[in-house]
Amino acid sequence: MERGLRQSDSLSPFLFNFVVEGLNCLLKKALQLDLICKESFDDNKVHITHLQFVDDTILFLKPRKDYLLNTKRVLWCFEMASGLKIIFFKSCAVIMGIGKAWESAQWASIFRCKEASLPISYLGFPLRGRPKSFWNLLVDRTEKRLANWKRKLLSREGRLVLIKAVLSNIPIYFLSVFKMPVGVAKRIEMMQGNFL
Repeated sequence: MERGLRQSDSLSPFLFNFVVEGLNCLLKKALQLDLICKESFDDNKVHITHLQFVDDTILFLKPRKDYLLNTKRVLWCFEMASGLKIIFFKSCAVIMGIGKAWESAQWASIFRCKEASLPISYLGFPLRGRPKSFWNLLVDRTEKRLANWKRKLLSREGRLVLIKAVLSNIPIYFLSVFKMPVGVAKRIEMMQGNFL
């Protein structure tokens, strides 16, 4: 613990997940105490406060100043407890569906981060207002990764590893938020079978 780990050390991701789970617990506790409010999607069927993927976190906040200030306090508590530093200047505040420009600037100033508007890019994928265009991008990216010229250079086992790596890693973020349409799943399965 005193010496730390190198970034490429195989234990780093596991240790980071243990530590960042503390942020997850703090946000859940703040939700229970009504210090923050969850956001609802898909006609109130899905309720989320945050999503975490590796060292990236997306917070879904109701546009109220007290919720924003409480979220900032939760983040400060996490910094003090874990010793990790949240880099606010690399973050951005995006208002979706409602709001005016002055509100966006005000909310970004609370977190001392940039203000942005949709579409933005997160983990290499552009986020837009409508999820249908996401799936075309996903299919295109999968198709590029499974190019036919690669097939000739790989053994059957190598092709299988590439398929599993591509198909399990590319859609992870979107599958954590959106339900994949059946037609998209069939197209990806067809590409997978042809490549194999």
